[in-house]
Amino acid sequence: MALVEAKKIEGVSVYGVQMVSYTVAGVAGQDYTQALTAACFKESLAVDAELQLAASMVRLRQTKLQELGNVMSILTYAKGTMPVKEPYQTDLSEPIDALPEVSDVALKYFIRIPLAGDGGNRIQRRNCEVAISSVKHAIDMESNSMQQDTVTLQNLIGKRDSTYQTASSITKKSLNASASSIKNMRG
Repeated sequence: MALVEAKKIEGVSVYGVQMVSYTVAGVAGQDYTQALTAACFKESLAVDAELQLAASMVRLRQTKLQELGNVMSILTYAKGTMPVKEPYQTDLSEPIDALPEVSDVALKYFIRIPLAGDGGNRIQRRNCEVAISSVKHAIDMESNSMQQDTVTLQNLIGKRDSTYQTASSITKKSLNASASSIKNMRG
């Protein structure tokens, strides 16, 4: 069975030519123009669903980057509280109440930050430097992934717009052809 079948319309003739109506197999009651337009709109809906998924991935990456940025700022602040003159690897930061929370956030992204002090609110210089390096690496990796997701998002938007444009163009051409036929019949 062919995708498009020709069916003769009995008793109709224009200038001795038998008129033919085209129907699409599997799409009841639609001609090829309607079926093609419907297919384009269905494809655009499928692309829309994929677009929503890609957009949610971008939002998740934005959240992760924001959290990692907060971790970085607290670690940088902690490093700034350490002595500058004759620095030692075992120097401790001043007590910072946010350090335990920052450590928990970093652990969520598989970055371990060993803390010191009574309440776990201090960090040694060497641990701070290693943590800063790890967070920088995680931010760089996440930024690269975000750029790739953004390109994917842009491509999906272009694909969706293209399918809408194709469906619109098919509909417009069909209407123009119908209008032209009617105009020619009127004389």
